[in-house]
Amino acid sequence: MLLFCLTAFAADDLFYPDEGDRQLSIGTLVVDGSILGRSGRLLLALREPTDLAYLSKIEGVSQVRALRGEVISLSLEPGTDDLALARKLHADPHIAWVHPDLILPIHMLYMPDDPFLPDEWHVEHIDLPLAWDYASGAGQIIAVVDSGVQVGHPDLRLLPGIDLLGDDTDPTPDDGNGHGTSVAGVAASIGNNSSGTAGVAWDAEIYPVRMIGGATTNQDVYDAITGSVDAGAGVVNNSWGFGSGCVSIPLTRTFEAMFDYAEVRGRGGLGTVVTFAAGNDGCDIVDNEFLGGSTALVVAAVERDDHRASYSSFGEAVDIAAPTGLLTTDLTPDGYGSYQGEDAFADGFGGTSAATPVVSGVVALMLEANPRLTAAQVREVLCQTATRIDLPTAAYNADGHSIYYGCGMVDAGAAVATVANGAPGLPVLLYPIEEAYEGRILLGWDPAADADDDVLGYELAWSLSGEEENLVQIGNVTHYDLGAAGIPLESEVHWRLRAFDAWGPGAWTEEAVFSYIPVPMETHEVAGEDPGSCQVAGGSSLWLGLGALGLLRWRRRG
Repeated sequence: MLLFCLTAFAADDLFYPDEGDRQLSIGTLVVDGSILGRSGRLLLALREPTDLAYLSKIEGVSQVRALRGEVISLSLEPGTDDLALARKLHADPHIAWVHPDLILPIHMLYMPDDPFLPDEWHVEHIDLPLAWDYASGAGQIIAVVDSGVQVGHPDLRLLPGIDLLGDDTDPTPDDGNGHGTSVAGVAASIGNNSSGTAGVAWDAEIYPVRMIGGATTNQDVYDAITGSVDAGAGVVNNSWGFGSGCVSIPLTRTFEAMFDYAEVRGRGGLGTVVTFAAGNDGCDIVDNEFLGGSTALVVAAVERDDHRASYSSFGEAVDIAAPTGLLTTDLTPDGYGSYQGEDAFADGFGGTSAATPVVSGVVALMLEANPRLTAAQVREVLCQTATRIDLPTAAYNADGHSIYYGCGMVDAGAAVATVANGAPGLPVLLYPIEEAYEGRILLGWDPAADADDDVLGYELAWSLSGEEENLVQIGNVTHYDLGAAGIPLESEVHWRLRAFDAWGPGAWTEEAVFSYIPVPMETHEVAGEDPGSCQVAGGSSLWLGLGALGLLRWRRRG
């Protein structure tokens, strides 16, 4: 599981934050969102005024700079472990305290200017201001499968949609049912336009699908969700259920195929998240295979007092909870009513129907903050960052799951801040570019630039001309030996490279091509180097196989 991988830190990531014996974990602080990383410098204070020359003589220190007051900054030589040095200096009798220079998640908290925003109680409740500091939903598509959404609504940004009941492209409700319009507003009412409300993902677009209001079939449901996937939706919101009461709903093979389609085909293979309301019948959905046996993200409803809405259905299938009873968009005219004299808005939109688009909006924010997320990663992070509420009665089990709230109430700020991460840049291919000699196949590159400084390694794809690519995952090094790959002489070898971090890979480099030719070369040695130190993979000797040209070129660039 991804977050378990992120939190499995070794003991050597510890540091002393002050002069005491307490130690903190860099990795834990990163996952908690307390810090973004560390600069590589050390900050410290001396016990008594001492010549700074003392500090400059410490091994690994490249520069000593006195800041205002008693604090001193140490810049370190490349390759020096700042945490190891900080722990060592903590025991130095000359030094009062020392700790790494931490990179802090300081942001301007951005709020849109919509006049009804102060009346949207859920905004602060799930820490949307923090989430909005990272993302607004820009570039994201939220599909709303519902009773239709009013085309031309002044506070909704709609894409051309479909009407499965009328078999046309007009998703406007024709029966005065404003349910879908209100759902769309919770998820993505236009923000920062000096009008009305701001949806959770207020810069996202809505793909409206009218499906409710007539005889709906398995195929309609299948077409609604798979069609939304094909329309580019990152999340498909379903604020509806089957029948009344907690009836038995089988997960037919058609529905399995539908969920599989979203998971495998959505977003170019990363997966589209499908959210579903838990239901408003206040009963156990244990027999609902449709929700319990699928990848659906099932949402329960929470009132302002952080307790389950009495009507919110429950069971093992519930994944997460979200606020209900919300101010949102409405049909103009008619609909559910008006708010402060404006009939385009209504207050108190409730049910799990209202809670579900809150989660859908948070998903859209997460996908903007990190477009490389898979649907599975989205679900996991939402669960890992959720707030456990109503502890006396929620009955969370040993795995942290409650039949009433799932993992807890969605925390938009924590979820978006956790995933906010840019993809690594392109590594620069160095050699071989044009030719490699028999037994001398070393691929080299400059490291990928990465603003988040969290590159874990590289993926190398190589092939002989016209053959299937071989994909090799490499650690965080800058060379790879293909010497034992059994490449025939006089072959044309194609290769490309991409860096990856915990959230997935960056972009591929342009493909490079070189020829593997049988030209003998003398073996050369470089004083002070360990011949085995550069072997990364394969069984051939890099030292014996590289030759002077390739090795010296590598050393100049290293």
